Amino acid sequence: MKQYSDLITGAVSLLIGIALLVLSIPIGIQENNLIGAAFLPEIVSVIIIALSLKLMYDGFRAAQDYEETVPEFVKNYKGAAVMMVACILYAELLKPVGFLITSIVFLFLTFCLMTKKEETNYLKLGALTIVSVFLIYFIFTKFFGIRLPAGILKGII
Repeated sequence: MKQYSDLITGAVSLLIGIALLVLSIPIGIQENNLIGAAFLPEIVSVIIIALSLKLMYDGFRAAQDYEETVPEFVKNYKGAAVMMVACILYAELLKPVGFLITSIVFLFLTFCLMTKKEETNYLKLGALTIVSVFLIYFIFTKFFGIRLPAGILKGII
């Protein structure tokens, strides 16, 4: 069944695209206008249909060459426990320590836990973490106008 997953997903997406197209046609008929309220849904539905057909085609081709491989999963109870504790600490320390510091530590720990040991590049993960957290902070504070806890950095930021 797994070998047909893209084919099935494409077929379901195709049905959704066709339904969207059929449901958007009456909107355009009511307006008697080429570009109106129905124009965007019609364009989106055509894009969905085209991408669905492409996914179905790729899925059909991949199903012919499919070989079942069973991946070996290693249960990581220690990592799961560390993440649970990290989530609880993040929630508890967010207000007193602040969003920036708490998020940097939490995200870096998360990246380290979810990366294979042999592929871990701490400098790259650290840079990605800092850029991500500052970008999120900027978007929420400047773009959305949402205040995030400053914590121990109050007065500095």
